Amino acid sequence: MSTRRKILEALQRDGRAPLSKIASDLGVSHTAVRKHIDKMISSGLVKIEALINPKKADLKLVLLLIEAENYESAKKLIRRFRSCPRVVMLMSLLGGYNIAALVFAEDMSVLNSITSVCALRTSEGIRRSEIFLVSDLAKPKHLPVRIVGTKGELSCGFDCCKCPKYPDECIGCPLSKCYRPPRGSIFSD
Repeated sequence: MSTRRKILEALQRDGRAPLSKIASDLGVSHTAVRKHIDKMISSGLVKIEALINPKKADLKLVLLLIEAENYESAKKLIRRFRSCPRVVMLMSLLGGYNIAALVFAEDMSVLNSITSVCALRTSEGIRRSEIFLVSDLAKPKHLPVRIVGTKGELSCGFDCCKCPKYPDECIGCPLSKCYRPPRGSIFSD
């Protein structure tokens, strides 16, 4: 088994394992381990980041299956929502549906808003969509949920502050200047 693969296995067991421990277990220097990790990161093979357990963070997850009208519509939708902080995963598919998205919300009213007003499934170029509320994550238990700190322009083109559901039914997008995170959530200060 290659050193690189052994390093990956060690990091998958414990992403915070000290380089000296990994090096000792593999019988190589910590400098060699660092070089392998740096090379894997710079090549794009590996990204080291904090993953969040949506259940522990009390987040609701939805799987959206979307059939865009054509290839160009699908690419346009993917570009538009690629930067959305609520989209955990966005995938091109082969088959009847050509886009899948895993999306989170802080509560059911926000989930209702983002799936009916400002989300992928209501955008131009969509032929049909299906929405599935995720009851439990079997694997993996942790996901790359983005915790957004800097407010910016929303790539989706919506203005949460002018939305008819804001603020009574929806707390807004984490990128919006009018976002109101639930008290005690991982998004609040």
